Amino acid sequence: MNTHNPLQTIETSYHAALGAISELTTLIQSPHKFTNYLTQVQQTPIQLFQDLATKGKNMEQDMNSFWKNYFCDSGNKSSFPKYIERADGQAFNQPYEIKGTKMYGFVVEGSMAKLQEICDKYLNDPNNGEIEYRPAMNYLILTFNKIDSLSSIYPPDYEKGTVHEEEAIFWMLTVVGKKVGPLFIAERLAWFMPYLYVNNSPILVSGREVYGFFKQLGVFQIPDLNQQPDLFTVDTLVFKEFSPNSQSIDARLLEVRRIGTGEQHQNLKTWDNFTDAAKAIANILFENNEIVLPGLQLPFNLLEYLIEKIVPLVTLKQIRDVENSKKACYQALIESPMQLQTFYGGKLFGFNNFGDQFQLKINNFASQPVVQDLGLHKGYSPGSESINIPVKLGFVLHFDFTLKDGKAVWQAQQK
Repeated sequence: MNTHNPLQTIETSYHAALGAISELTTLIQSPHKFTNYLTQVQQTPIQLFQDLATKGKNMEQDMNSFWKNYFCDSGNKSSFPKYIERADGQAFNQPYEIKGTKMYGFVVEGSMAKLQEICDKYLNDPNNGEIEYRPAMNYLILTFNKIDSLSSIYPPDYEKGTVHEEEAIFWMLTVVGKKVGPLFIAERLAWFMPYLYVNNSPILVSGREVYGFFKQLGVFQIPDLNQQPDLFTVDTLVFKEFSPNSQSIDARLLEVRRIGTGEQHQNLKTWDNFTDAAKAIANILFENNEIVLPGLQLPFNLLEYLIEKIVPLVTLKQIRDVENSKKACYQALIESPMQLQTFYGGKLFGFNNFGDQFQLKINNFASQPVVQDLGLHKGYSPGSESINIPVKLGFVLHFDFTLKDGKAVWQAQQK
């Protein structure tokens, strides 16, 4: 909180009061949590105030979103037709509340040139340079996630219940900005997910239809938190090669295997709060926690960005035209904030030659060119059956979050 700005101080105090009301309501409903809450107040009052302010700000945003969606009928969206609901509909209405996420993360090294090609193909070329996305780093994070429940926050889908989710995602961090003459003016950071696999159809349909995430169905092996992180796998439907006579098959696409344990290090420890986790990961990957892009004068401080607890996601949402399959009848770039709610803990498994060592194996299929697209191995031959890729860093995080309403930052004109 900036104490030199009176308006910001008042606003933050208001949000903290809203958060305190929410916490008090929770304690009244669950009095057994009162002792732990008092301990938290004594140990970290500043962090508690910040958490209450964050919770209050989220409440205000959710209330504004609810009012806008259900009671306001002005602005550009008023011309949209009403969405026709179905009892068996699988595109649940957003925003979503996601509870009990166990995220296993494995950092691998890709190619900046290949990642720029990804940005150009899916983000930059469609909008003709109005907005520009550049890879912020050559590292990608492959996560295997077990999620206890996903549900809509608002009716009518809130009343339907929750969905269990398993998924595997490749994450790439991008810098978003605009070209002004020869200069690139950076404005923000956003995560893009070039490959994303999920375990059931409601998660797939909701992600694709609402936000534009290019999700595919998969079958997973993901350990529980009380199990050793020995093996993670993804099987999915693939075409081994493209030809008129090729038959799709279910096959193992990738796996992460623990291959050994190295020397111990002082950084190999558990994390009790999100700030410690973000700081530890940033310290290992980046010097001074800064990302510096060629041609960009002002570096981003990655740690300051991470501890905001908001992860903006960018997607290309498009629908194929029914009259001309080479055209998209709708196409837009969507940015959607993923907001951390509760952090339960985390652990660093290993990095470089310290602690647990992991290896990523990716099998090559024509319909899943993961290695080639992301530049995960410089000496990779396109005809190879599979490739083994070293993992630079492995960790696990346990948290709750919400996926809020997205925003179309660019949309193709309708003709």
